[in-house]
Amino acid sequence: MMLGRLCKRHGLRRRMSGVVAGGVLLLFTASALGRTGLPQPIYFFTNTATPINRQNPLVIRPHGFLLFQDGQWVLQNLRWTGWGSPVAHATGISSSSNDIPNAAQGKRIKTWARVTLSNPGRFDGHEVYRCFSLTVPAPASDMDLCLARAGHLWLMTPTARPWPQFLSPDRQVWCGLSTTQAFCVTGGGQAPASGPTPPQRGATLSPSGHVTTCYAPVPSLSSACTQNWNPKAPVLAYGRQAEYGGFECTSRRAGITCVLVAGRHKGTGFTVSPAAAVRVG
Repeated sequence: MMLGRLCKRHGLRRRMSGVVAGGVLLLFTASALGRTGLPQPIYFFTNTATPINRQNPLVIRPHGFLLFQDGQWVLQNLRWTGWGSPVAHATGISSSSNDIPNAAQGKRIKTWARVTLSNPGRFDGHEVYRCFSLTVPAPASDMDLCLARAGHLWLMTPTARPWPQFLSPDRQVWCGLSTTQAFCVTGGGQAPASGPTPPQRGATLSPSGHVTTCYAPVPSLSSACTQNWNPKAPVLAYGRQAEYGGFECTSRRAGITCVLVAGRHKGTGFTVSPAAAVRVG
């Protein structure tokens, strides 16, 4: 009887043949209801960097939120489409400190950002988006987080293995690897005790072999090669290699060299040091 009412309500033709046909029809009906009848309203969290609890208020179409609790990285001016559907999208601004001389006093670097919220479901009596994805230009890192329990807390936690990142032994070059790019940058560490801020250099390598280099002789809000510098990344010792996502990076005293390890563009890449960022291969 209930199946017949659902079929009538949604205009589905009731041509059923045996148990299998009925089961298929029931699954299709449930899927259709899921797409068009999500509980409303749907919320997200004010802050992805702290535990998800009553002190982390729920919001609808947030204008922005913190990515790092110390304010080093925030999203601003988010403009949403599809809110209330299974997947909501936003475009906005990524604002991060260059950490010189520290996160609070550093200059802000602003770039575009794309946000996707997905996997709506119940949490603490409310319908919420339980997964968050962020895409930003290199050399900042993309994010993919989902709501998960960690001990007695609920947190937004990474859904995949974190992308490898590392520093040169002199801590003047910072690099990162993912499935979509390899990058290395300089000039984003602590400011010198005296004298001007050092110039910034950087390079990115795509799986297609495209190399982009960057040089900012006087880093500023409008001219910079690096953001979200990670002073806590592990050191890649001289002579050691790191490989991930089809890229391989080798640490040498002359700089860090990253190249593609397979395909038509094998051997193509770059070398970055405090003195230069050049294409190789």
